[in-house]
Amino acid sequence: MKERLKALQSALESARFVSLVMRSEKDGEKYWVMRRESFNLLRGRVKNKKAAPFIDDIIVPPATLPEFLPRLYDIVKAYGIEPTLAGHAGSGNFHLIPLTDLSREEERKKIPEVLEKVIGLILEYGGSITAEHNDGLIRSSYLLKMYGSEMYKLFERVKEIFDPQNIFNPGKKVGASLEYAMNHIKTTP
Repeated sequence: MKERLKALQSALESARFVSLVMRSEKDGEKYWVMRRESFNLLRGRVKNKKAAPFIDDIIVPPATLPEFLPRLYDIVKAYGIEPTLAGHAGSGNFHLIPLTDLSREEERKKIPEVLEKVIGLILEYGGSITAEHNDGLIRSSYLLKMYGSEMYKLFERVKEIFDPQNIFNPGKKVGASLEYAMNHIKTTP
């Protein structure tokens, strides 16, 4: 294993990547703390804006990342939105969380346009709009586009079976609309 790690480090160095091998769980603990606290650090440094996770959980094939990520940033930045990015590059799963002031109507109006363009881009690259966290209120209205009518009908059928009165999470997963989601955005801290 040590020889394989040395060979990997050598390959990474020749590609100008810096690597560090953790020899124990304790050695790596500070890095896990940094990861867990990164959003708290961000919240403490960004003034008058908050995380608006409307394109929060995306995934595309990792081989497409060099082309996909710049295009994704171009879309978001064209609307004057500052993005934060965290995730799992090895699997192509990212949490792109725009920072915006949702108390301002002009900022909220950007969401449907940005969302439509980003979802189009994700689907163009053969990705998914919900990689590991579920659909939520804001992305539910795009599930038909993501999965197609046959799969969406199955979602509806499961909902009918387990929730015939539509009392559990109405407006999520099935029967969702972007208008409903936009009317339920939290605009104050």
